[in-house]
Amino acid sequence: MNSKWKKFNHKLSLMLSTSLIVSMLSINLSVSAEVATSKTSFTDIDNSYAKTEITKLVEQGILTGFTDGTFKPSDSVTRAQLAKIMVGALNLKPDHVEASQFRDVKEDQWYAGYVGALVKSGIAQGTSKDSFSPNKNVTREELAVFFVRAFGWEHQNVTSQTSKPQLSDLGQVSNWAKDSVSLAYQSGFIKGLVQKDGTVKFNPSGIADRQALARLAYEFVINKSTYDSYMVPTKTEIDTEDSNEVTPETTKPSEGNSKGNSGSSSGDKGNGSNNGGNSGGGEQAPSNNLSAPGTYTLGNVTGNVTISSQGVVLKNTKVNGKLKILESVGNGDVTLDNVSVTGTTEIQGGGPNSIHAVDSVFATVIVDKADGSIRLVLEGGSDVQQIEIRSGAIVQNVSTGDVGPIEIAESIPHNSSVVLSGSFDSVMVHAEQVSVEFGDNSTIGNLEVFQEALNTVFKINHGAVVNRAILNAIVQFSGTGTLSSALVNVEGIDFSQLNQPPAIEVDPTVTSIVYSPQETEFSAIDSTRQIVFTGMTTSAIKDITSIAEWNVEDSTIAIVDSGKIQAKGNGTTVVKAKYGNFEINVPVTVTVYNEGTVYPTLQGIQVTNGSVKLNFSEGLEASELTANDFVVRAYFDGAEQQLNNLQYGNGEFTFDAIDSYGATLYITVESDVNKTHFAGSQSGAIKLTGFGGHIKDVAGAPVANLSISFRRGLDNKTGEIVGTVKTNTQGNYYINLPPGIYTGELGGGDTKYITTYLIGVSAVNVENKRENQTAIEIPTQDETRFVLTWGKDPVDLDSHLVGPAGDEKMFHTFYSDKQYYNNGELMVDLDLDDVTSYGPETTTIRHLLPGTYTFYVHHFSGSSTIKKSGAKIDVFHGAVATPSATYTVADASGNERYWVVLRMIVSEEGVVTYEAVNEFTNVDPLTSLQPSDEINENELETLE
Repeated sequence: MNSKWKKFNHKLSLMLSTSLIVSMLSINLSVSAEVATSKTSFTDIDNSYAKTEITKLVEQGILTGFTDGTFKPSDSVTRAQLAKIMVGALNLKPDHVEASQFRDVKEDQWYAGYVGALVKSGIAQGTSKDSFSPNKNVTREELAVFFVRAFGWEHQNVTSQTSKPQLSDLGQVSNWAKDSVSLAYQSGFIKGLVQKDGTVKFNPSGIADRQALARLAYEFVINKSTYDSYMVPTKTEIDTEDSNEVTPETTKPSEGNSKGNSGSSSGDKGNGSNNGGNSGGGEQAPSNNLSAPGTYTLGNVTGNVTISSQGVVLKNTKVNGKLKILESVGNGDVTLDNVSVTGTTEIQGGGPNSIHAVDSVFATVIVDKADGSIRLVLEGGSDVQQIEIRSGAIVQNVSTGDVGPIEIAESIPHNSSVVLSGSFDSVMVHAEQVSVEFGDNSTIGNLEVFQEALNTVFKINHGAVVNRAILNAIVQFSGTGTLSSALVNVEGIDFSQLNQPPAIEVDPTVTSIVYSPQETEFSAIDSTRQIVFTGMTTSAIKDITSIAEWNVEDSTIAIVDSGKIQAKGNGTTVVKAKYGNFEINVPVTVTVYNEGTVYPTLQGIQVTNGSVKLNFSEGLEASELTANDFVVRAYFDGAEQQLNNLQYGNGEFTFDAIDSYGATLYITVESDVNKTHFAGSQSGAIKLTGFGGHIKDVAGAPVANLSISFRRGLDNKTGEIVGTVKTNTQGNYYINLPPGIYTGELGGGDTKYITTYLIGVSAVNVENKRENQTAIEIPTQDETRFVLTWGKDPVDLDSHLVGPAGDEKMFHTFYSDKQYYNNGELMVDLDLDDVTSYGPETTTIRHLLPGTYTFYVHHFSGSSTIKKSGAKIDVFHGAVATPSATYTVADASGNERYWVVLRMIVSEEGVVTYEAVNEFTNVDPLTSLQPSDEINENELETLE
C-alpha cells in the first residue's frame, strides 16, 4: 500500500461512507451534460431487478434520474465517470498536472482534472505506467474494490467471521482485486450467482451498470453496520459466537463500571439488581447467549446476541450487531419486545406459532429454518427494512410500522411453501418450483417474479389483492383473490385459475410494431394461418403475438386464437389485434377451392426444429408429391426467414435446425398457387427453448440410442408425454420444449435398464445442456441393488449400507469406502455417489450372506432436510426390472441428519424379508450397528 493511500485512509473512511454513494448515483453518469432530476417514478425501471432499491433511495433523496423521466438502469459506468464521482464525493480539487502522466488523458478532456486528483490522493492508479483507460467500463471486481474502500476494510486487519465456501471463480479475479472481492462476498455484501452444482460465481470481469450500483448503494446506506459486524468481530463475538451456552451474568454492568458478581450456572440468583435466575421465572441476567427460557433485558449491547432456547422473551434491548435465533430453539416460541437490531437478524429456529416481534426495529431479517416450519409475526409498531426468506415460512404482518421488501430467495428448496399474510409493499420472487400464498385480505403492492422462478405457483386467497405483477418466468396463478394488472415478459403464464384475469400491461419499451402476413386467403375450411405480431424496442424485438388482444369481425367466416386464424366459411372478414395503443387489421378471404367436390386438403402439420411433418386428407398419397407442390414460409425473430437446406420427402420437410435460442419459429405450409394436388394451408410453431445432457452407465460409458420421454412438471411420472428424444452414439441428447420444468423417464420396457428419471429445465433465455443422468442396469440374478433418489434439496444425500461380512464381522459401504472385498472377491460396492441433487445413488450387493443388512441415509450437505427431500429407496432383488420393495420419506418437519430406512434380513436358506425402520436421528447409526471394537474412527462422520 503506497504512502499516499496511508495518509489518506482516515479521510477516505469517514467521507466515503455516505458521500461516495450519494455522488455515485446522483452525479450524471453520461459524458453529455444532462441535468439530473429527482423523479420518484421512472419510466424505464419496471423491469430492473433493483427497482425497489432505486425507488427507496429516491424517496430518501439519495438517488436521482434524468429530465426525460428515465433512470437508465442498464447504462454502464466508465473509469472517467467514477473518477468524477469520487472526486466530487471527497471534495478534492481537480488536478490536471497529475493527470498528464497518462498518454490517454488529454488536458482538454472534461475528466482530466478528476483523474489527476484521484491519482494524487493515492486512491487510484493507472491501468499501466502511462495509461488510465478513462473510457474503459468499470467491471464488477472494480466495483467491489471501490465499495470495500468505502467501508474502510482495505486498510484494516479484518478477519471474516463467516464459514461459507469461497466464490468458485475467485481464481479468475485479478490479483489486485482478489482480497476486496473475497471480503465483500464473505461479508454478504455481494451475492454472486448460485450454480446448479451449488457453487457460487461472481463474474468478476462483467460490466457494472447503474442498477448494480443502486442495489449495492442501498445495502451500503441502509445496512452498513450489518456488513461491518461480519468483518470486524468483537471479543464477545469471538468468545461466544459458536458456544452452545454461556453462563449468564447476574447483574447488568452500568456504563463505566465492571460487571457484578455472577451467579451459578444452575440458575441461583446473583447479587445484582435483576430478578430471577435461569429457571425462567423472572427477568434474566444479561448474557449474549440466551440459552434458557425466561425474560431478558440486555439494554444497549455492543456485539452479537444469540438465542438458543425456546421460551425466551427479549425486551427493551438494542443490539449493535447481529441477532441469531438458532436451530436449537426447535419448534418453540421466541418473543422480541421493543428490540432494535442494527445488523442482520437470522431466524433459524422456531415453530408454527414461533417468532413474535412486537414494537421492534430490524435492518435485515433472514428467515432460514431447514424444514420450513416457522412463522414470523410482526406486531405493534414494528419496522423492518427488508426480509429475505430462504426456506419455507409464514410471515404475518399485523404491524402498523413499515415493512420493506420481501425477497423470496432462489435457494429455497423445491416444493417449499411460503405464506405472506398482511400488507407488503414489495415482494420479489427468485425461487423455483415453490408455492407462494397470499393470505385472506392481504395486500401486495408490487410482485416481481424473476427469470429463475420457473413453475412457481401463486395462490391469492379470498379478499387478497396483488396490485401489480412483473412476470419474467412462467408461473401459475390461482385463488379467489385479485391480481389487478400484470406486465408479462414471457409466454406461457397461466392465469386460468383466477376468477378474473389481470389487465395486461403494455411493455413501455415497444416503440413500433410489424406484422406478417398483412392479408391472407384460405382455400379450404379448417385451414389455418399464423399472423406473427412483433413489437420493436430501441434495443431488441419482442414477440407479442400471444399476449396481444385478438378478435374477428365475423366468426362464421374465421376465428382467431393468439394470432392463428382458422377458416370456417366462405366470405370476407377482418381479424384485429391490439397491443396498447398499437392496432392492426388483417383482411381475411375464404374461398373454398372446387367447392361441392371432394378435393384433397392439407389437414395439419407438426413442427420441430429441423422438420415439418404433414398430414393430408384421404385420397392423397404424400409420396406422390414434390417440393414444387408446396409453398413454405417461416417467421423467426420478427421477420420472414429462409429455411436452409429445405427438402421434401414422403410427407415431411426437413431443414437445417435454427441455431438460436429463445424465440418462436412459426412455419406455414400451403398448396402451390394452382392447387395442383391439394388445397388449404396449415401453420405450426415451436418455441426454440429446451435442454440437453449426457446419459452414461455406472461405469461412465455413454449410453447410446436410449429413449427418454418427458412430462411437464417436477417429479411428474404419470400423464401426458409432451416430448421424446433418443441419445446419440455419444450418449448425448437435446430436446426442444417450451420453458418450464420437465421429468424425463428412461429405461424400463424392453431395455436392460431400471426405470429412472431425470429433471430437465427449459429456461427462457439460457440454453441448458447439463441435464445429465446415469442409467442403472437391472441386477443379475445373484445381485441386490439399493437405488436412492431424491429432489433438488439437499444437494447431497449419501447411501450407507451395513451388513454381514462373514466371520461374525460387519461391512460398511459409503462414499469414502465404496467397496468391500472378501477373499479377493467383490461383495458389496457403492456403484455411484451422486452429489448434485436428484440421484440416483446405487449400492449393489454382489453376493448375499445370511444376516441383517441395514440401509440408512445421511444428509451430508445442502439446504432443506431429509424429511423435505422426497427421498425414495427402491430395492431390486435379483434380475427384476421393478422394485422388490420401496420406501419413501414422509414430508414432515424436523432436521435430523440421519434416516434409518430399512433392514433386509437374509435367512440361512437365502430367504429375503424386508423390515421398515423409518427412524430419524442426529447420531450416526453406525455406532449402534457395529461392535465398538470394529468401528474405524475414520468411518464415523462428525456433525459440524
